[in-house]
Amino acid sequence: MSAERSVGEPVLVLVSPAALSHDGESVRVARDVLGAALPMKAVVPQSLLDLERALARRGRRRPVVIGDDRYLQQVVQLLHQQATLDAAPVGLIPVGRGHRIEVARALGAATHPVRAARAVVSGADRLLDLLVDDHGGVVLDAVRIPAACSPRANTVASAWWTTVGRRVVRALAPPSARVPAQPPLRVEADGRLLADPAHPMRGLALRSSEGSAEVRISARNGRSAIPLTVQARQVTVAGGAGGLFTYEADHALSPPVHERTWTVEPSAWTLRVPV
Repeated sequence: MSAERSVGEPVLVLVSPAALSHDGESVRVARDVLGAALPMKAVVPQSLLDLERALARRGRRRPVVIGDDRYLQQVVQLLHQQATLDAAPVGLIPVGRGHRIEVARALGAATHPVRAARAVVSGADRLLDLLVDDHGGVVLDAVRIPAACSPRANTVASAWWTTVGRRVVRALAPPSARVPAQPPLRVEADGRLLADPAHPMRGLALRSSEGSAEVRISARNGRSAIPLTVQARQVTVAGGAGGLFTYEADHALSPPVHERTWTVEPSAWTLRVPV
C-alpha cells in the first residue's frame, strides 16, 4: 500500500438506489463525512446507462461507490470498458448485509459508513489484480464451480438458476448430448489439463493472487477428494461433450455457458482502504 494522500481530491459519489432505500441513514452519514472534507458531487443513477454516463463525464473526479458488491462490480466493469479503471483509486462505502458485502470485506474495505468514508478521504491505496473473462466480464474476488452449491450465492439468482437452469441446459443441448445436473467439465490452466470427464473434479475456486490466477481444484479419486492448487495466467473451463454449465462470480450466478476463459490482469485497479 502507498502512503496516505492529502485531502482535497474532487470525488464523484455514486449512490446505489438500493443502498438509499435499504439504509438511507448510512448513506447520509457517509455523504456528510465526504462533503466536509472533499469537493464532492453526488449522484443517484437510476439505470446502468445513467451510471455509465456519470462515469464517462466525471472529468478529474475520483469515483466513490456507496452500495453493495453488485454495485461495486458494475462500476468497475464500466470503468474497465471505458479503459479508465487505472486512472484513479476507487473509493468504496459498503452498504448492505451479509453476503451482499462479502466481496467488499475480502478486498479490505471498512464496512462501517464513517470509517469507510474516512478511508476514502485519507486512506491508503491498495493495488489489486482483476480477472477478466473472454466476454469482457470482470471478477473482483472469486469464481466458484459448482455455483449452486455455494451458500454465498445471490439467493435470487440461485433460486432462478437452480430451478430453471437445468431445464434450459437440457432444452438447449441436442438429444445425443443431454447433460446431467452436474456435467463433468474440462479445466485447463495455461494449456495444462487439470480435469476432464475421464478425470472429474468435485469443485473449483479461482481468484487472482499476486499477479496470477490461483486455481484450487478438488479432484475426485474414488470416494475421496484430492486438493490441487495451481498458479496460471489464463484458465479455461468447458462443458464436457459440448455441454453447458453455470458458475458463480463474485457470489452472482451466471447463465448456462459452453465455455469460459478467465485471464488475470495484474495491478489493474486501485481501491482506497483504511490505513
